[in-house]
Amino acid sequence: MSDERDDGGLVMSGEMSWIAACWLLGFGAVNAVLYAVWWLRTRDERKFLRGVRTTDVDPIQAAWWLGAAWEGASPQQENYAAEVAVSLLIVAGDAEIDQAGRITVPLGRLGSQRDPVLAALVTLLRRHKGATVNELLTDPVFQRFRTALEARRTPLRQRFGFYRVPALTAAFVTAFGMSLHAMLLRCPVPGLPDRDPGWWTMAWIPVWAALAASAAVWPVELSRPWTRFTRRCRAVVTEALSDRSPHLLYRVYISASEPSDRRPPEDTATSRAAADVSDRRPSPYDALDEDLDLGLATHADAHHDGTGGGDMGGGD
Repeated sequence: MSDERDDGGLVMSGEMSWIAACWLLGFGAVNAVLYAVWWLRTRDERKFLRGVRTTDVDPIQAAWWLGAAWEGASPQQENYAAEVAVSLLIVAGDAEIDQAGRITVPLGRLGSQRDPVLAALVTLLRRHKGATVNELLTDPVFQRFRTALEARRTPLRQRFGFYRVPALTAAFVTAFGMSLHAMLLRCPVPGLPDRDPGWWTMAWIPVWAALAASAAVWPVELSRPWTRFTRRCRAVVTEALSDRSPHLLYRVYISASEPSDRRPPEDTATSRAAADVSDRRPSPYDALDEDLDLGLATHADAHHDGTGGGDMGGGD
């Protein structure tokens, strides 16, 4: 009687091995398909990132990818790229901005910008006697500037994509299906002294937890991809605008605002206008340069060599 029970145990063990192997192979196949889909969809993006790995990143292109001066903003925002282009022009001395946010080219200033975006900006500002950032982005007469700006947009997707949910679903189906399969064939749970197959009604939960851990390899669906390139872009923009004053930061923000949100220029000094930012509606630009740029520079400079942390798949 004892021998029969032992033989039955051996048979059950073999059946359990076959069941586990089949379901785990299916689970691995799903993850392999997910990786293949990701690899095909990001092939052009990884090619672009390999191309800029050994070259300097353009500040305007970097601004496109960052989307805003603060971390966590949505990438590929045209308004921030325009603000950075205007700031670069002003820092270079080829343009001026008043308290009302109007950008003009100084009289007698010929400009020496070789960058197509900045060169187009100087030409249009001189021809139309100045403009605000908002007008640069909305007025049809500045379409040439917007076309040149659009050409500098980074060819990268804004969101990582939906991979984690399918991976978690595959883990759930594998764990539950494998446990149900084993219970129907009356296989005992390995490692338990009680050979009752009913234990599979609870044993599938730790199996699912173990398989679901592999889904952590995939970033969150709506997260920004290419984190290493993001850090590099942050460092490039911070360095390019290192000479930007808090007053310039404030005036560019005013220039980018809708006309209805823009306060008329005051007779007080520029420093007073910069100090009154906190009285306006909350905005990420309301922090002065010491709170904004230096914080970013400290974070970005720590990773300026691009060594810390990698992009998914090593495509960067």
